[in-house]
Amino acid sequence: MEPREIGGYPIVRTLGAGGQGVVYLADAPTGRQVAIKVLHAVSDTTAVSRFLREAEVLPEVASFCTAQVLETGTADGVPYIVSEYVDGPTLHQAVRERGPLRGGELRRLATGTMTALVAIHKAGVVHRDFKPGNVLLSRDGPRVIDFGIAFTVGAEATSAGPLGTPSYMSPEQLADERPGPAADMFAWASTMVFAASGYPAFGADTLPAVLNRIMHAEPDLGGLEGDLRELVAECLAKDPGARPKAEEVLLRLLGAGPAARPRVRWWRVAVAGGIALAAVATTVAVLRLNAAPAQVPPAVAPPTVALRLSGAPARDTREIRVPELKAVFHEHPSDPVKLASFLVREGMLREPAYVRTPGKETFERLEEFRDPVVSPDGRFVASIYRFNSTVGAAANDVQFTDRETGASFSVPTVAKPMLIRQPVWADDNRRLLLTLHQEDKVRGFAIVDMLARTSTTVTLDLDGYQNFSWAPDDTVMAATADGLHFHRLDGSELRTLDMLRVVNPSAAGFSPSGRLTAALCAKPTRSVCVVDTTTGEERSRFPLPTGAHLWTWFNEDHLIIFNNTPDPWTVTIVNLTGQTIRPFAEISGTDDTFWLLHWSQR
Repeated sequence: MEPREIGGYPIVRTLGAGGQGVVYLADAPTGRQVAIKVLHAVSDTTAVSRFLREAEVLPEVASFCTAQVLETGTADGVPYIVSEYVDGPTLHQAVRERGPLRGGELRRLATGTMTALVAIHKAGVVHRDFKPGNVLLSRDGPRVIDFGIAFTVGAEATSAGPLGTPSYMSPEQLADERPGPAADMFAWASTMVFAASGYPAFGADTLPAVLNRIMHAEPDLGGLEGDLRELVAECLAKDPGARPKAEEVLLRLLGAGPAARPRVRWWRVAVAGGIALAAVATTVAVLRLNAAPAQVPPAVAPPTVALRLSGAPARDTREIRVPELKAVFHEHPSDPVKLASFLVREGMLREPAYVRTPGKETFERLEEFRDPVVSPDGRFVASIYRFNSTVGAAANDVQFTDRETGASFSVPTVAKPMLIRQPVWADDNRRLLLTLHQEDKVRGFAIVDMLARTSTTVTLDLDGYQNFSWAPDDTVMAATADGLHFHRLDGSELRTLDMLRVVNPSAAGFSPSGRLTAALCAKPTRSVCVVDTTTGEERSRFPLPTGAHLWTWFNEDHLIIFNNTPDPWTVTIVNLTGQTIRPFAEISGTDDTFWLLHWSQR
């Protein structure tokens, strides 16, 4: 009999049932729907431990690739798990109802599920039951679910004997060996065969026949073709050591090859008496206006594949002391966000700028009164005058310096009384976005092409806009008190996310994938809302403590929050429910302190 409610969540209907438990659709107090999985019965402690394993391992896994656990509890002595509801059929249901996948649809499935496995393995988790029934085809891409028998690498196993679904189990699982990430690669490959043909690689007839084929026979690769067929065949190798790793497979699916490196994304943060602003760079289209001079800097490598994956931040950090800021940063080599450049005011007339030495923990002092930002590949520094209202004809020039050769050149932008502010690199290493100001109001934006030495200006009739930043899908974004406004590169407004309230001293920014946006909620105003960038659907929210402000993203599943109440100011990494994960920095600050900080994200 279907219950009316579980743990205070009204039940809407039954979504499905399996050998372990029943899954219900329920309404949450926030107005969103959730999925509640309830164990059939408490037979022994091992069954309960296995059931709750999902709640243990999922917080380590990137939220974009699975259904995140929201809460656990017990009802009438039986444990349950409340998780994000992902609306969509399983891959198994979709193939059974409308047939095998072909062409681009199959390729997108392979790439999306492999992206999920990269994130799962990077979090130190082995799924152990990857199969068509555990892949949900949601509107924003495939999600991998059901981590009931997953474990964290290095943890003790909680059960004896092989666990999984026979048609998708690897030889080492059948041999009762402790499986590693390679077992998931084997299961993924068999799942791709099912998606392309409607049956798994080793059949689905009698159990002894299936197990014998897995251990001794060659797979039937069905309708797979080209490089996908080759990848699947490699992942179905009997020897787990011969199978490629998830990151290698993903790069090959994306046409990049094993040597490709991650792209770089950049944050800019200004702090003045407790005020923080943030902007995020992403790929945009190239604009060209003026004729380019004959001599241009050496060609910059095109952007490479963006593996913007996440997991729990590393805990064993080291202290990076920056005496010029009176600050201590806590860094780990795997951290995606690091301090790249900054300037700090020293009295009324001194404002030196510093840029991080490539590959080191030291900073080089540059020219004062210029705001420097380093290109994503680390080769070029672009800088603008901080006080350009007091400078002559070159006030709005952007200076570019090649750090390898030492050569510098300038590109003019707009004429006074318009002024340029807030330089932000695109991650193609050649374009810079600038915000145009006049009479202390935002009047539009400019895009500078460093290689062509040209600039394009877009002036707009704006009211209440803050600075522009790069946004997903080849757009730019500006924040106002009534939401986030997205503009095409010709200046036309595309759409608005009006459920977010973005005013100083709170920052807005996009997650590394661009799928999520974080800012203050419209209501209540002292809460952070994380929403889907495309649909505006709320994913999570949490209250900000007194004196705390949203700063920027750390990775896909974590944000950086700073609190200017104590001295030194504390900067921490939190998850998307507001839980503090680890310290990020301590910075000594006073009411008249001014900093301008730029972050890098690899």
